[in-house]
Amino acid sequence: MIPLRRFWRSQGSFILLLPIFASFGLGSLVVGYGTTAYARPHRATRTIRLAQDGASPDAPKAPTDAVDENLPAQANPVDDYKAVLGLIQKNYYGKVIDSKEKRKLTYEALRGMLAGLRDPFTSFLDPEEWNQMQATTRGNFEGIGAVLTQEGAEIKIDEPFENSPAERAGLKPEDVIVRVDNIPVLGKTVSDVVKLIKGKAGTQVRLTIVRGKEEKLISITRARVEPPVVKAYMQDTTNKIGYIQLKEFNEKSAEQLLQAFADLKQQGMKALIFDLRGNPGGLLDTAIQVASMFIPRDAKPELKNVVVYIHEGSGQETRKVLRGSQYIEGGIPLTVLVNDSSASASEIVSGAIKDYGLATVIGERTYGKGRVQTLYPLPDDSALRLTTALYFPPKHQDINFKHDDEGNRVPNTGGIIPDIEVKQPDTWKGFKDRDNDAQLKKATELLRLLLKGTPVSDARKQVTPKP
Repeated sequence: MIPLRRFWRSQGSFILLLPIFASFGLGSLVVGYGTTAYARPHRATRTIRLAQDGASPDAPKAPTDAVDENLPAQANPVDDYKAVLGLIQKNYYGKVIDSKEKRKLTYEALRGMLAGLRDPFTSFLDPEEWNQMQATTRGNFEGIGAVLTQEGAEIKIDEPFENSPAERAGLKPEDVIVRVDNIPVLGKTVSDVVKLIKGKAGTQVRLTIVRGKEEKLISITRARVEPPVVKAYMQDTTNKIGYIQLKEFNEKSAEQLLQAFADLKQQGMKALIFDLRGNPGGLLDTAIQVASMFIPRDAKPELKNVVVYIHEGSGQETRKVLRGSQYIEGGIPLTVLVNDSSASASEIVSGAIKDYGLATVIGERTYGKGRVQTLYPLPDDSALRLTTALYFPPKHQDINFKHDDEGNRVPNTGGIIPDIEVKQPDTWKGFKDRDNDAQLKKATELLRLLLKGTPVSDARKQVTPKP
């Protein structure tokens, strides 16, 4: 599989916190994908189940349907569905409704039912989507190991992962894919092309690519790939200001983050820029691990070491607290970069760091997704993602965006508000474009002042853009 932007089995349900992109239940706490994300049962699952199963017996019970004995008995709506499906199978003129079509119609009916909730975070995941979600949260998958991007009708290689089958076979950024196993792909979507390329480890796929004016045929043997979710380098070699970007919160994130931090410390890092821009979220358990790396226990006694509150519909509220053994930051000056695409787990981590006053948050208002989804695997390997709770940062503020009557997000509402708001110029072309990255420049400027001994309040005033 090639990672799209982005996708996530078990028995029971999983819980997570994702924005319009995805979420889960009985088992996996996902705190957010501002895109689509999925998960499989793991250690976080058991933690959440304990919290749910331990609900107080005095907690309010779900309301039951009231029955008016004066009204005629109502048929079960599920019987209506079965009757309609039977009539379609028997009488529909357009085409034969075989088992495949029956499943397709049922999936569409489920999606229609959930759409009636007007909740952008509640959705039905078919088996393929559920499969992809699990791969994303595991942090590995079977495929060639490359990120694809679409420019007009063309599908290009954006980045082959280091030491991946794609890199070893010779794929390079900007290569244009024109055929996959002799199937033309011009005009297809990234999703279409990913479906053609992905496959089991050990099998082969042939890509016809155009590089410059030359056409090449490249055969690639698929393998299990662990895509890097952390990127790190020394942003300022003179002042020893390190930079770490975390792209999502999956099962591999904490391990990769620890390694990146250790590498930068070995290079003499004295300050750090932690970049959560564009990070759609992921697993709650990973978010707590990451927050615990940057927040020492008892930093603010009044906050009781809370990373996030989970508030369920029953009224029960559980606290997820810091894991003191994972603290690594060590008190060096720290800035956190966020933007409108920083969602869910990103908001938990940036919100916790901000509430404890341990860093300057720079950039733009975050996405504003403070709702928890539980994911319930279904018998045919599909899954239901259902909003079941809210979450709050340590100071217990509601960060959810406001929405209209149709459930659509109202821009510039909710979210984590940066300490220093910085808009990106129109000329910025993405993370590779450091020369036009105004937010990165402000973070670097602030840390240089702090390393010189400038008080935090004064340093913030000096670098804050004038109205």
